[in-house]
Amino acid sequence: MSNPRPQTTLTQQDLRIYASERLTDTPDGGGEMTSRALTGAVNELFPVVSDFARVNGQVNARQVYPAVLKPIAAALWGANMILDEPSQSPYVSYLLAEADFYGQERASLMERLEGYRVPITETRMTLLGLQRRGSRLVQVYQRESVALPVVGQCFALTQIENGNPIYEFFRVESLTSSLQVFEDDKGEFVRRVVKMVTQSPLERDFQGLDEPSRYRVRADARVLDTQIADSAKYYGIKPLAAPVLAGSASIKVPSIYEQLVPVSTVETAIADDWASGRLMWIETAPRRVVYSGYRYMNSGSLFLETPVLPASVQMDGGWEDDGAGSLKRGEQILNIDYANGVISGFNGVPINSVSAIPAVQVRNYAYSAVVEINEVNIGTEFAPLLRPKPAKGSVAADFISGGEWYQLADNGDSVLRDAQQQPRGNVSKNGSAVVSLPVLPDANSQLILTWAPRDFYKNFDGSEAGEAILPSNLSSVFRLPETPKSSLKPNSIRLTWNNGTAQTASDQNGKLSGDATGWVDYAAGLIYPDAGLRAAAVQIRAEQYIGAIVRKNVSVKDGDVMTFSAGARIQAGTLAINMPIGRLAKPNAQPVYPTPSLPTPRRLSTSI
Repeated sequence: MSNPRPQTTLTQQDLRIYASERLTDTPDGGGEMTSRALTGAVNELFPVVSDFARVNGQVNARQVYPAVLKPIAAALWGANMILDEPSQSPYVSYLLAEADFYGQERASLMERLEGYRVPITETRMTLLGLQRRGSRLVQVYQRESVALPVVGQCFALTQIENGNPIYEFFRVESLTSSLQVFEDDKGEFVRRVVKMVTQSPLERDFQGLDEPSRYRVRADARVLDTQIADSAKYYGIKPLAAPVLAGSASIKVPSIYEQLVPVSTVETAIADDWASGRLMWIETAPRRVVYSGYRYMNSGSLFLETPVLPASVQMDGGWEDDGAGSLKRGEQILNIDYANGVISGFNGVPINSVSAIPAVQVRNYAYSAVVEINEVNIGTEFAPLLRPKPAKGSVAADFISGGEWYQLADNGDSVLRDAQQQPRGNVSKNGSAVVSLPVLPDANSQLILTWAPRDFYKNFDGSEAGEAILPSNLSSVFRLPETPKSSLKPNSIRLTWNNGTAQTASDQNGKLSGDATGWVDYAAGLIYPDAGLRAAAVQIRAEQYIGAIVRKNVSVKDGDVMTFSAGARIQAGTLAINMPIGRLAKPNAQPVYPTPSLPTPRRLSTSI
């Protein structure tokens, strides 16, 4: 039994579109419904497209009310409102959007419609100088290693006015950049100055820093990144790109997008230009202490011994390195300049020691790989394998969503992050990557991965960069330390080092044991490791006899067993014997001694 089709006494002629109180583009445009129905006359709803609008673009918004005004109690079945004819001009777009409430005015409606972009986190660009009202130039500075903004990218300027945050959005139409040298009380430093031309003039003044700072300083006005927000739904019309066949479950249109705001785009082809390289972090040693000594920091900066790898900094007191340039402990935040090894932003912080992985940031040519995104594999999760293996801090994943490019980047800790520094994937040491896109990419687009190979750099001994290098001596004997401390007390020596984990070794009766083996010459103050010790830096702690060393010549009785007397009690571990050994060329002749050479150390058995 089939359901009967709903019946109503209303006809299509009863469906009308009624005008609002004010069909204008003024802030109070819109308002409540009137009884005046639209007839379809030319320019009844929208004004004529002016020459100004043709050149500069224009957005017109009108509020209307589809309704049935008939004094009968009849059911309304299946009523809807659509756009049934596209614009005849390719430069004019029509879209429908639902109002938030009855009687809404244009100022309230446009605030939501224009909210397709919202400000998010602060960029690494610092506003430079006063950006004046009416100007189309925004000048900023940034570190050389920070990626440049791109043409078409949208940013927001913000500052506090009358206790409230004020935002102004701008889109980059073109830009230029240059490296400039600045000077402060600590000497010269280099920053990249970027001049961005905006598509529309600024509506108010924004105050930046008068001159660049070596360290991170916030200006009164800041530059924020933006992202697309689904604050409104739009309904439009598109022609078919291909005929629809009987039984087909899908249709094809030229594009699912429509222009929301007027923009001008100019494409410029660049020939004979090589792709730029990628920045990468190369570890130069295993983790070690890069600052030691108690200090109470009320202000100023802490200078480490070396540049350090992002996310590797460990500081006493529960501070955590987020890998994005900050040390955090609760609500407290310190800034880290990894490339220069500087921690700043102190305000009453005690410092005892800081450890990190020493590293250096370099630039090299990049490899790239492409993942084609189509109707079969479209999604947000991808797991490419990168070959050759990537260096830390060199991996980037670029994709397009909603017609705009986004990038996930590795700061140096093998974690892929978005512009808001939220983790979106990771890269393993063997090149296996996991990429979790924050939004769905466009169909028939590409996921582009770029990276610099880790194997570009090796240690002198051929081992992987960042591993400890064993010193190479002319002799096969390896000894510590370079400056001997004589008369070491037996069983008091302790060696500590780090090759990724904490390692220790100690002596007992002349032998070295623990994470390294070997033997000790207490009298000469030398330690001879023979296995297990791989470190760029070794700490040695030992006790030393403070008495003066007694030197004397003694006679030796010849024979299979040589016997001599020191004439006094000998402190354990301090006896050293120097003895020339030669041969007689013939009876009653002077002994002949061999040419001196570096001796091979041997243990001497003594009875004391």
